[in-house]
Amino acid sequence: MIFRADLLIASLSESPRTISSMYYYDDTGSALYERLCMEPSYYLFRDEREIIAENAKSIASITGKVSLIELGSGNAEKTTLLINGYIEAGGLNSYAAIDINRSMLEKAAENILSVTPNLEFTGIVGTYATGLEKAATLVGAKLLISLGSSVGNMYDDELHSLLGSVRSFMASGDYFLLGIDLDKESNILEAAYNNQSAILANLCVLQHLNWRFKGNFSLFQFRHVAFHNKKLYRMEGHLEAMQAQSINLEKLNFSFSLKKGEMIRTEIMRKVNLHAFHAMLFKYSLRPVQHWTDRNQRYAISLLQLSEKTTGSDCEASRCS
Repeated sequence: MIFRADLLIASLSESPRTISSMYYYDDTGSALYERLCMEPSYYLFRDEREIIAENAKSIASITGKVSLIELGSGNAEKTTLLINGYIEAGGLNSYAAIDINRSMLEKAAENILSVTPNLEFTGIVGTYATGLEKAATLVGAKLLISLGSSVGNMYDDELHSLLGSVRSFMASGDYFLLGIDLDKESNILEAAYNNQSAILANLCVLQHLNWRFKGNFSLFQFRHVAFHNKKLYRMEGHLEAMQAQSINLEKLNFSFSLKKGEMIRTEIMRKVNLHAFHAMLFKYSLRPVQHWTDRNQRYAISLLQLSEKTTGSDCEASRCS
């Protein structure tokens, strides 16, 4: 089961209370994310799209012909740009999309097959970990991709668990293409996560819990709060209770009380120093090959390769230009 009740109960019982960002991505949340990407202040989508559009053919020329596996594909709009680069450089073997939302996979199929109607397409409904297990039957050279700074939404234990799964899935010589947001000024970051679409998406997490678990959250009794936590190099999204209230998730037989002003953390958005991030990835034998940034150097896409024989000096030497 993708949405594990025991994990939700545990996260709502801890201090501070948290809700997994996984609950953003029902049909309503996915639609709001697409709307968020169009917000003028939300630079991430446009910057990443710019990087892929300008460098897709270069990426393809480095990896050669591969099978492409995407973690959290969404509607795969940006992925079509990458695939275009592969078509120009010699083509792809196949494309597999992993997402927790079946509707998004259907949109991904429409977008991908409109560009390459003869490409072998596989849609996998699941989390990153379960999706990689299902994709393990793929043979030959592979490029695993994670766009949209999705890994930035993970806490340290979740990120290291994912990297362990990635490491197990990949064979020596396979590639990993990773989009990640860079640390920057608070005013730019906070504007990106405090627009109307971001506010609605955050509140709709509670609507998702009400629908899935027969809850009684009142969206009008919560306030969206998002701020730059400079010490931890991340943005944080919260929902603040506007008054004391009792919450019941009937299907889970679980209740808890909130005080006025108490906040539930719904999301983190990691903002990285790229060299430090590469050093962490290197611990999983993922060697940085090259990276690209947008013209404002706010966002980065890194191409990494699994190599069992890299050394510390190799890591230093391959810090990207």
